Amino acid sequence: MIKILLSLFLGYLFGSISFAVLISRLKGVDIRKVGTGNPGAANVFRQVGKPYGIAVWVLDTVKGVVPMFIAHKILHLPVLIIAITGALAIAGHCWSLFLKFKGGKGVATMGGVTLYLMPLLFPLGAILYFWVQGTGRKPVIIYSAFTIFFIACYLSYRFKLLFLFSHGKLLTGIPWLELVLSMIILLGVAILANIPTIKELKEQWGKH
Repeated sequence: MIKILLSLFLGYLFGSISFAVLISRLKGVDIRKVGTGNPGAANVFRQVGKPYGIAVWVLDTVKGVVPMFIAHKILHLPVLIIAITGALAIAGHCWSLFLKFKGGKGVATMGGVTLYLMPLLFPLGAILYFWVQGTGRKPVIIYSAFTIFFIACYLSYRFKLLFLFSHGKLLTGIPWLELVLSMIILLGVAILANIPTIKELKEQWGKH
C-alpha cells in the first residue's frame, strides 16, 4: 500500500511541475497572461518562441514518463497502478499543486503516458495531435483523430502490439481488462481537464 501511495503521489507531484511557466520566465514572460493564457507547450510555442515551445513539449512529455517508470521498474507495481500514476501526472499538469490548482490541458503529458504505456502508438498520437493543431482544431478533425486513435488501440491489441518497456525491450501484451480500465481512467481525466474546450467544440459542431 505504501508503494502504491508513493507512486500516486509522485505522479501528481511530477505532473504539477509547470515547465511552461518556468521556461517562459527565462524570457521574462508570464505565459498565463499572454496569448490564450494556457500554461502549455502550444502557447509557449506561439508567444515565447519555437525552441522554447518544443522544450516545454518534450519536458511535459517526460514528466508523464518518469513517475510511470518509477512505478514500473523501481516499485514493481501492476499495470493498472502504473496507468493511474500516469493519470495523476496528467491531473497534476491540469490542476498543479504549484499554480493554485490551475494548469494546462495535459496533452503533452498524456503523450508521455501513451509513450510509456503504448510506445508503438505514440508516433500516431503525435501525428494526430499536430494534424489537429494544423487544421485549426476543427471539431470534425478532433473527433476523427480520436476515432482513429482508439481504432488503432483496438487493432494493436488484437495483433498484440501493445507493450510496456523493460530493459530496453518489449514485454508481453497488456491484459485486455487492464488496458480498458487504464484507457477509461486516462480518458476520464482528459475529459475533466478539458470540459470548457469540449463545450466550445459542441457549440461549433451545432453551428454546422
